[in-house]
Amino acid sequence: MEEIKDVLALIVTADSNEEIAARVVKSGARNYLKEPVRKNSLPGSETESQPEMLPATITRVQYHKIQKAVRFVDDNYVTDISRNAVAGEAGMSPSHFSRIFRKVMGISYQEYLNSRRITKAKKLLHTSPQSIAEIAASLGFADTTGFGRIFKKLTGHTPSAYRSLPQR
Repeated sequence: MEEIKDVLALIVTADSNEEIAARVVKSGARNYLKEPVRKNSLPGSETESQPEMLPATITRVQYHKIQKAVRFVDDNYVTDISRNAVAGEAGMSPSHFSRIFRKVMGISYQEYLNSRRITKAKKLLHTSPQSIAEIAASLGFADTTGFGRIFKKLTGHTPSAYRSLPQR
């Protein structure tokens, strides 16, 4: 077998035993993760798997409904999506959706939506020639003032001050 260097590979298997772990490490892996691996559903995470352990008050069905809602938000956060629309996608009433979303995600629906939008805004402020008002509108914010307030709350900087910071 030819040796491949400088390649990052992730191998996921439902079978986790010592023989497989030894073969994976012998093949050059630096680490071995046993299933289940839990998805980190905060911004930047792109994969999903079963949760390791759900809170006693959350069912697997509810967990999967919230994951469906998270995917919907991730795909549509630049539009004006309401809690009611996302709750409908999850097949839940808005108030029940809010309670379960917070239990599963650890933050409210609105906090999650804002964090997705601000993460994108930070990139755009460093890479786009658009004005701050245009960026805010392109990310689904109703007005520049609200965008600025949320941006400062999450980053500690106003959008214009952030734009003038050196890129990280």
